[in-house]
Amino acid sequence: MGRTIIFLILAFLLNASCSSDSSPKPQTPTDPWSRILTGINTTLLGVSFVSSDIGFMSGTDGYIAKTSDGGKTWSIQTSGTTKFLRDIYFFDSQTGTVVGESGLIMRTINGGTTWTTQASGTTEHLVHVHFINSNIGIATGQGGTILKTINGGTNWVAQVSSTTVELSGVFMISDQTIFIVGFSGKMLRTTNGGTSWTPFSSGTTQDLRSVFFSNASTGTAVGINGVLLRTLDGGQNWTSVAPAGSTGDLYSVCQIDMNTIIVAGTGRLLKSGDGGMTWDTKSGISGDLYALSFFGSNAWAAGQSGQVYKYEP
Repeated sequence: MGRTIIFLILAFLLNASCSSDSSPKPQTPTDPWSRILTGINTTLLGVSFVSSDIGFMSGTDGYIAKTSDGGKTWSIQTSGTTKFLRDIYFFDSQTGTVVGESGLIMRTINGGTTWTTQASGTTEHLVHVHFINSNIGIATGQGGTILKTINGGTNWVAQVSSTTVELSGVFMISDQTIFIVGFSGKMLRTTNGGTSWTPFSSGTTQDLRSVFFSNASTGTAVGINGVLLRTLDGGQNWTSVAPAGSTGDLYSVCQIDMNTIIVAGTGRLLKSGDGGMTWDTKSGISGDLYALSFFGSNAWAAGQSGQVYKYEP
């Protein structure tokens, strides 16, 4: 009788154990960010992708590189300069512009095989460039510099900004409506293609480094000391949406779709999946990430010591 009871108890425990093992277990979220081991040690300052495979990077000491496999491998291009190349923008796989120190602007029409220096008319350091189509682009830089091209980057004409602070970020919403951010919280907007610029209040005196608009109304700006701002009315008003405890410098922002916003900065990457209401943080990154680019649902971040991270949701 005693043996029968013991057998029944063991059978019950084994059955309970099997039932527990077969129950669903919570899944660990997959990290959408992966480090790309490029073998590059150069500090990367600009990145521009034109497809899921083809992209370009620029950096210190005249560095320009190209990838044709989504960033897995990079081939160095001959830039012909040792100056810092602060930003790069390709409109398609063949036509690109890079800007940098001492007013340097260079252009390629053969996918980076050769680069030709263009007259900029300034010796101020240029730090950002953006095109809205194959012809019209804006470059910004130190000393309140704003340059505009209407022929794909061959010729550049100075715009009157009425400021002397560094203008470190520019986004072209259209060929007429353009938004610029800069040091000391500076914000400028034009609605006539750059003929005149109107200052906007950002609500901060921190240096702003990057701005991105998903449409004419909705935009995000980021800057030093964790500044992260959102506007829903075309820049008239800005609200802080920085995560609690956010103090690290933020250098670049892009918006992949109406909900997904990505920010790169010192030692981390931020991602919002709800239009900036809440943010997830990828930390543990060594050094600064200065630049972002995206194509489709994927994004790339680049920065110090040749670091490149790829976002694949």
